[in-house]
Amino acid sequence: MMETKDKLLSFVEQVKAIPGGEHVSTCYSCGTCVSKCMIQQKVEPDYNPRRLLRMVMMGMREQAFESPTTWMCSECDLCYSSCPQDIHISGVIGAVKQLAVEAGYETPLEVVSVDESLCSGCGICVMTCPYEAPHLFEKEVDGEIDRFSAVDAEKCMGCGMCVAACPIGAISRPGVSNQEIVSQIEIKKKSDKKTLIVFVCDWSLRVDDDVELLESYPDYVRVIHIPCSGRIDPQMALIALNSGIDGVLVCGCKHGECHFKRGNYVSECKINLLDSMMEQMQLAGKRVRFVQIGTQDRGRIRHEVDDMLASLEKEAV
Repeated sequence: MMETKDKLLSFVEQVKAIPGGEHVSTCYSCGTCVSKCMIQQKVEPDYNPRRLLRMVMMGMREQAFESPTTWMCSECDLCYSSCPQDIHISGVIGAVKQLAVEAGYETPLEVVSVDESLCSGCGICVMTCPYEAPHLFEKEVDGEIDRFSAVDAEKCMGCGMCVAACPIGAISRPGVSNQEIVSQIEIKKKSDKKTLIVFVCDWSLRVDDDVELLESYPDYVRVIHIPCSGRIDPQMALIALNSGIDGVLVCGCKHGECHFKRGNYVSECKINLLDSMMEQMQLAGKRVRFVQIGTQDRGRIRHEVDDMLASLEKEAV
């Protein structure tokens, strides 16, 4: 009995000793955190922060390390403001994750990789990543010291922001590479209707009805799903416009609600810069637009798509 008690205290105290994990014992399992998080609904049914915190308090070390909750929390902190105990839940999960990594566990997520033959060591990916996953290192190549980027897989959340930020395409991630996204930018115009490409971060769409609504649009509206609005490269919008598509709509999360912490800020800056450039080039009309959809804005996606289509039709008159 004493041995079991010591083991229980050991795991809890280890979590508490890591900054962010100190308040784990104040959780009384109300489940508010689960109701605020979209991961369980959209990606992984077994994702459950309340259950993970209970595992920690019950000394279930291996179960906690193997739980998808430990690896899938993106630190968006939507749950933090709603917790009646003011527990920084992502901090507790981060503490468990740190212990899991130290114990030799590996992330199950799709992460990015760097092609050293292309990498120039510019460091833009380091500045862009909200999780501090990329880092620069030096090594000798053909007798000279060169600098490259490498990614800590256990920190990477697979948002793809660094993929979009890399100026020479040295970073990639399965499913959201530049080539895979650009290959979807195609609409065969069969009528006089204005064509529209919609890049949508599905984390910004709280309910399945909104996702299904997007898929119900006619062929002249092409929907391209992305893991984060920060994954968008302005070049993709230019490729769409250059191919004859009339407009591009990028849908991201509301400020303070980004699933990947600051992807919406990154996307907003890039789209605004592109908009300013097009204005200086005296290109007619507002053909590229960035909109932010909050977690409570159910049904708003229809309004944004319809409004963009109406704006394109009006400019054509």
